[in-house]
This record gives sequence, C-alpha cells and structure tokens, in this order.
Amino acid sequence: MPKAVQVTPEDLMVSASTVDAHADGMWLQHGTATGRIESAQKGVPTGSTMALTGAVSKWEADSTALFGRLVEHSQALRAGAAAYEQTDAQNAENLTATGDQMNVVDLGL
Repeated sequence: MPKAVQVTPEDLMVSASTVDAHADGMWLQHGTATGRIESAQKGVPTGSTMALTGAVSKWEADSTALFGRLVEHSQALRAGAAAYEQTDAQNAENLTATGDQMNVVDLGL
C-alpha cells in the first residue's frame, strides 16, 4: 500500500514567499546589469552598440519571461496550500457529520 501524502500548507506558503524573494532579487539584479550594459555603450563603436542593443533586448525579454515563471510558481504553491487547507476542512466536516449520524451503541460498560 502506498504511503499517505503528508503536506503542511504552511510549508508551501513559506516556499511561495521564498520563490517571490528569488524572483524579486533576480529582477533587481537583471535590471542593474541591464543598466550597466546600457551605460557602457557610450563611446563604443556603432556596430558594437547595435550588437549590445540586441543583446540587451534579448536579455530583457528573457528576464521578463523568467520573472513571470517564478511568479507563476509562487502562485501555484499558494494555490496548492489553499487546496490542501480546503480539503482538510471539508474532510473534517464530513467526519463530524458522519459521527453525528451514528447511533450510540450500548456496550454495557
């Protein structure tokens, strides 16, 4: 028989916050790097400036895509935590309702 899945929703929420922090850090560091590259373009020959501009455009597009994926992951972790909490609450209600419907058995004790 397979082992029961044990999930702690609070751990999922902590993981979501950690992913958010990584996303914010990546966005900040990539933005800083983009700014440095753009600043370095002054005095660079025209052909090199065009190449750097293309590289920066790709870099920004890649950064935006990565940031978006990280945000999606953190949202999915939060949604998973909420789903587990909702399932646990529903199961608790079901067990309570079932217990309320049971007849008391006199065991003669």
